[in-house]
Amino acid sequence: MQNAATAIRVQDRLALPPMKRPEIRAELDRLSLRYPFPQSEWKRLTRREWILDYAKPGRRSIGAEIGVFRGHFSECICEVLRPRKLYLVDPWTLIGPTFNWGKLDYTNNDELPTAVARDEAILRCAQFPKVDTVVVEGAFPACKDQIAEPLDWVYLDASHSYQKTLNELFALDALVAPSGTILGDDWQINPTGKHHGVFAAVQEFVRQSDWRIVAAGPAGQWALRRYTEA
Repeated sequence: MQNAATAIRVQDRLALPPMKRPEIRAELDRLSLRYPFPQSEWKRLTRREWILDYAKPGRRSIGAEIGVFRGHFSECICEVLRPRKLYLVDPWTLIGPTFNWGKLDYTNNDELPTAVARDEAILRCAQFPKVDTVVVEGAFPACKDQIAEPLDWVYLDASHSYQKTLNELFALDALVAPSGTILGDDWQINPTGKHHGVFAAVQEFVRQSDWRIVAAGPAGQWALRRYTEA
């Protein structure tokens, strides 16, 4: 796996030729037919949106999604929060030509190219031209210097293992504004769960920091804010 991270703006990527929203939707429909997204994940998208209530919405906010995949939840973030600026952070093609996660419906039996997933995420956010979307193709936290300003919120859905998630959380501690929020996916309390490492890492992080859990549960979502005394 390569280590060099690159950052581009969605508007710059699509500048030649410019694409209108109907053209973008047509291309997204084509990609969905070629590489179907599991129905179970489509349904879970709406069930995940409640956690965005804990993020600062509106044109003054700056946020990041770490672990983007095909950009389906990125599209939800743009639709619900309408931030001024959104960083999309994912290693994509730095992993290789495919994700190599095994024969899963999620990756179309490992036939989904990482470049296609990245370009689909770009298209999904391009539907929101008022959101200044910056695509960072790199592994977090190694690429954290590509994020140029404090974040009002971040949505973490990246490594899912205990130690890597803990490292990501401590890196975010320095990137998130004092009043900001860390949100995330794959909250699994059951120790036999595939992504239980996320739950365990969040618990350890709050033990070692001034962050506290303010919401967790439905659809595997969770949210943290810094503790402040009244």
